[in-house]
Amino acid sequence: MGLPDTISFMFLKSLKLVNFRNYSSCNFEFKTPLIILLGNNAQGKSNFLESIYFLSTTKSHKAEKDEELIKKAENFLRVEGQVQNEENNDQTQLEIAMQIVDGNLVKKVKVNGVTRRIVDYIGNLSVVTFSPEDINLVTGSPSLRRWHIDLTLAQIDKEYKKALTEYGEIIIRKNRLLKAIREGIAKIEELNFWVNEQVRLGEIISTKRFKFFNFLNSVEKKFDSFFFEYLQNELSLKRILEYQVREIASATSLIGPHRDDFRFLTGKDKRDLAHFGSRGEHRTAILDLKLSEVSFVESTIGSRPILLLDDVFSELDDTHQEHVLGLVSLQQTIIASVELDPHLKLKLKDASFFFVENGQLNEIVDK
Repeated sequence: MGLPDTISFMFLKSLKLVNFRNYSSCNFEFKTPLIILLGNNAQGKSNFLESIYFLSTTKSHKAEKDEELIKKAENFLRVEGQVQNEENNDQTQLEIAMQIVDGNLVKKVKVNGVTRRIVDYIGNLSVVTFSPEDINLVTGSPSLRRWHIDLTLAQIDKEYKKALTEYGEIIIRKNRLLKAIREGIAKIEELNFWVNEQVRLGEIISTKRFKFFNFLNSVEKKFDSFFFEYLQNELSLKRILEYQVREIASATSLIGPHRDDFRFLTGKDKRDLAHFGSRGEHRTAILDLKLSEVSFVESTIGSRPILLLDDVFSELDDTHQEHVLGLVSLQQTIIASVELDPHLKLKLKDASFFFVENGQLNEIVDK
């Protein structure tokens, strides 16, 4: 199952893990574009996928704190990978190291052996991941959905990443000033600079989010007629003035992209899946979102990202499984599953299969 010659894609050639989750040491070579990881739960399949996501974004899509990624009883980890761009054959060596020093976590990233800032590191490897926990995006908190948008856009758009980081810092400082004004130790006029910066940076963030959702809604959906509605929390100087009294009273910035949200809608009447959708609809909506994001990444950077699929086939009917099977060969894809039905194994016969147990990967020769 090779990759079409007409499609440009990123290819992770190798992955080295030291003290990542339950992996003490792992050196893995990707010899085929499609890798299947099989094994019981809690053996390391999802951790392996998570390490690739971490190598791409410097973040985990599961852990609340970076420290959780370090193997128990250890105080450091290292993740390394060699990425090849099949279009120009360029190769890039990526490395992330974390260590707990005097109770504090120190994280360093390198590109081709040279230490970089995280904002300059991101973009060398792009991934899109689907995992069972993603179903929470439909019914979970707005902050969870914003976090998902930010992780998706930040890994392919340095301007977005920079604006998002600066915006967060502006909000923190503005909130401190709001509190000082409330307590009578600062003047309202001191807000002018922070408000102007908030509006400037907020416009960059919102514009790019609009572009993202417009693209998602323009591409053909693979499963059902899903629609993603961007709920912008409008930000302008006029609106900030309208909220100023309330912001001072609460010492909190009440409007702006840090309060944005989006909804999953379906059908001609655009029903809100959070209130009316079944679990199956939630799962296929998330899968459609992720597959649309693959196309968005390709349209943005000119290469298809690596696709990480964790337990993707469970709860999908035969038709939906066939759709997934038709897409896994369009880019480098790594699939993790407890087991696969015989007919799925047959259709994935060109893939490399590995059995995962206790943080060790062993190739399955006899499929």
